[in-house]
Amino acid sequence: MRRLCFIALAIVLLFSWSCSREDKLINSPLSESEVKTLSSAEKIEDIFLKVSETQLELTADSAISVISDIAKDSKGNFIIADGWKLNHVWIFSPDGHFLQKLGQQGQGPGEYNTPERVAINSEGEILVSDYLRGRIIFYDRDYRYEREILVKARMYRSVHVNNKNEIYMYEGMIGPMVHEVFDTIQKLNDDGDVILTFAPIPKKALKIRYSVAGDGMTIDKNDFIFEMNPLYYQIRKYTADGKLIKSFANPNFRNARKKSERPLVLNGPYYLEKGVLIVQREDRIDIFDTEGNFIVDEIPLPQKIIYAQGNTIYLEQWEEPESQKQQLNPKIICYDLKICSSEDTNPPFFKVDKEGTILLVIKRSTMTAVQEIIGQSKAWEEIRPFVLQTSHTVGLPSIGAENFFHKLTK
Repeated sequence: MRRLCFIALAIVLLFSWSCSREDKLINSPLSESEVKTLSSAEKIEDIFLKVSETQLELTADSAISVISDIAKDSKGNFIIADGWKLNHVWIFSPDGHFLQKLGQQGQGPGEYNTPERVAINSEGEILVSDYLRGRIIFYDRDYRYEREILVKARMYRSVHVNNKNEIYMYEGMIGPMVHEVFDTIQKLNDDGDVILTFAPIPKKALKIRYSVAGDGMTIDKNDFIFEMNPLYYQIRKYTADGKLIKSFANPNFRNARKKSERPLVLNGPYYLEKGVLIVQREDRIDIFDTEGNFIVDEIPLPQKIIYAQGNTIYLEQWEEPESQKQQLNPKIICYDLKICSSEDTNPPFFKVDKEGTILLVIKRSTMTAVQEIIGQSKAWEEIRPFVLQTSHTVGLPSIGAENFFHKLTK
């Protein structure tokens, strides 16, 4: 009898736990099946599809020392900044070929001193945060200098833009002389005036007395802002006008560490359009949805995440040079989120233009996935007689993804 009571109690507790978990996910942008897929993951391949590994070309003008920031522009090119050592901004094609430098070092118009961060706005303009000179430099989509904004306050390191092209800057670094709580996010107008500040640095992070220049901010497609200090695991969700909506963290993680231990430096959060947030803890990632629901943690990922766009994350991988050989530039590894809409997972289809050229139509969030998608599709046997001409790629923007029309010629 006692055993039966124990079993009944266990069933009740289990039912209560499952119901409470269901309640927590009630507002999730993810479906039940998507949550189940993510929460049962044990390795990165359970969640993401590796679609490319791009070696960045090394030339006399494109040797990278460190990546302080990266973005993909409206042409699909990589904009890579090193504002910590070499102080250059480079442009690489989607397949890794070096194209040119963006701007140059100097004190004149369109020139910079410490180009730490980059961002792309909805008009395709490229914004470069020149930290020590206290300004944001704008280049057009063809990489020509347009204008610059002198920031009329303390210059923050990271620059972000939302869908309305409103400019935000983030600073989570705690300098040796910083002892007071400060707001980590500031909003600027077009004249460089700070019109709003919010997201005060957590007092517990302030006490750690350790400096790291991480970017702890991201903006989703609805212009909600997510912020997390690199030294303190707490994600805060804000409206575009700085109102706090909620705070959340991994319930399995404790921020406390012994004083003798090196502080854990967090990477992220990174936002994916499906409604997913990713936080990287050294060689592991944790996943939440944008409503703050904790989904899964402890997924191994040794490479560092450096960028996210659409439903794609980008990692950097440096390889040790062989003896007496020059250090190569890093590889950019691209992973696509596996859970996506049926519209994104439909196989390619074909049509013929007026000139008789076969067009392969693919809807994906990234151009670099094209060859992998072709290889995995059932239509591969139909494609085999043709040669993919990537130089004829044309990208057309659409909601949540991009249409890519690839000409296939005999």
